[in-house]
Amino acid sequence: MGSLDPLPQWHHEPVFHLKAPRGWINDPCAPGYDPATGTYHLFYQWNPNSCEWGDITWGHFTSTDGLRWRQNGKRPAIEPDMPYDDKGIFTGCFWPTGPRGEKDQLTVVYTSIVQLPIHWSIPYSRDCAGLAIATSRDGGQTWRKSPLNPILKGEPEGLTVTGFRDPFFAEWPALDRMRGERCLYGVVSGGIVDQGPNAFVYAVSPDDLTTWSYLGPLSEVFVGAQRPNKWTGDLGVNWECVNVVTLDTQDFLLMGTEGGQKRGQPSEHEAYAMWMAGSLEQTADGPRMQHDYNGLLDHGSFYAANSYLDPTTGERVVWGWIKEEELTLARREAKGWTGCLALPREVFLLKVPNVVGTLKTPLDEIESLRITPEGVETLGIRPLKSLASLRRTQPKTIRNIPGVLGRTRLPTPSSGSWELEAIVNVHQRHQRVGFYLNHDEDYHHRTSVYFSPQDEEIVVEREASNSEDDIVRNNVSGGFTLFVTEKDGVASTEKLHLRIFRDGDVLEIFANDRFALSTMVYANESDCTNLSCFVEGGDADIVFESIAIWEDLDRVQF
Repeated sequence: MGSLDPLPQWHHEPVFHLKAPRGWINDPCAPGYDPATGTYHLFYQWNPNSCEWGDITWGHFTSTDGLRWRQNGKRPAIEPDMPYDDKGIFTGCFWPTGPRGEKDQLTVVYTSIVQLPIHWSIPYSRDCAGLAIATSRDGGQTWRKSPLNPILKGEPEGLTVTGFRDPFFAEWPALDRMRGERCLYGVVSGGIVDQGPNAFVYAVSPDDLTTWSYLGPLSEVFVGAQRPNKWTGDLGVNWECVNVVTLDTQDFLLMGTEGGQKRGQPSEHEAYAMWMAGSLEQTADGPRMQHDYNGLLDHGSFYAANSYLDPTTGERVVWGWIKEEELTLARREAKGWTGCLALPREVFLLKVPNVVGTLKTPLDEIESLRITPEGVETLGIRPLKSLASLRRTQPKTIRNIPGVLGRTRLPTPSSGSWELEAIVNVHQRHQRVGFYLNHDEDYHHRTSVYFSPQDEEIVVEREASNSEDDIVRNNVSGGFTLFVTEKDGVASTEKLHLRIFRDGDVLEIFANDRFALSTMVYANESDCTNLSCFVEGGDADIVFESIAIWEDLDRVQF
């Protein structure tokens, strides 16, 4: 068994991921852009007193480019100091005006907690969570709570809910057309007992952010309506952090799912990040979003997605929390912080033309796709393009590595924070193709990241990452396959486009603009710094067409 003594030296602070100055971090809150000052704002749930959940406040970052951030003061920006929020300041949203549309003010709406515990698995105490607002008159340096708080005392009358929290502001053209008026919509997450997860929709005037007029529940998803598999999870019992976003002309929900099963494994009866594509229909009870198809927003520990539309780029930018559940409290307290925010990513409607199949699974059995006359559609997920500006040097590039070599050493990264991008030619005869990260000279300690064409999965094997008995080292994986396209009578399989971000203990993986997996990996840093690529079942054909490694990336937190 390893010793606790050397552990803190393993945990170098991340370079290009945001964390709390100290203590616990979880949900990103109220991301947005202030056009009056050209400033980006990003809040987060924070317990500055401990590395475990509790005493939740909001911390606050600001940025001039949406990538490099400054902490706004050493203390929380918003604290639970009023009778209507004395048990916690939970997730909320941002609007770039005052509550009456004042152009020289900013507003946040947050979940105001008056009673704990709150959990989908226990009876919900009525009005234990409401909504409150705070405004800033100095560009976000200070925040003042409204004397009108709480603007909502609790959940709608006549409903027994499993949850009611996490307000989100949505501009929703399809709902405007259905209702015959242009409006701002407030979406509050939760669920209805004996029915299923849901979101509660309110009409809100941009000129009066304190008045929310209830329109009804949004969804008609019932518990157990969908069977989980390797491509997705079921839709759970309760939703958190629901975002309504329109990408191209398609409406999506981004949400945290509680009480469901991811990949159909009972041991994973937990919370995970999902998305759902749907279409609005007018019913006798009001507008409802009908389920079309859905998938996992991230196949790892990414959770509590919160998004905004960046008016300077037109990108729908998503932030999320990477949980750190692998360490004991003693280990977390020893290093002084726990968890971080994921890299900002863009979501978009991905259209892939001329798709006729996959490596193995029939297209109509993959629930995260829509088959169209032109090909397929799904939710696109990729790191923000502007993250490339963090690269300060040219990459180390390796080309044309044949499969017959089996295992090939790559240039050893000069630090524990780096980025890798690879184009890989995958064949069905390959058993596994990928990378060994943070390995020692004899590969006894290593983390394996690979794609299995046979299983149609991307896997992170953490079992050999270190030898500490009290660190969780289970494997993490997600369903992924390559598309077969046909044009002019010629069929071809797309190449695997893999992007890996390693930043201290954080590992984020993206593939082909439609797959993401985030997790934590703890390596024996003293001797585990090497990097290799490998293929099992290869031959003389070129497998790794190109590999680029960036070592010197800009720090993003100041």
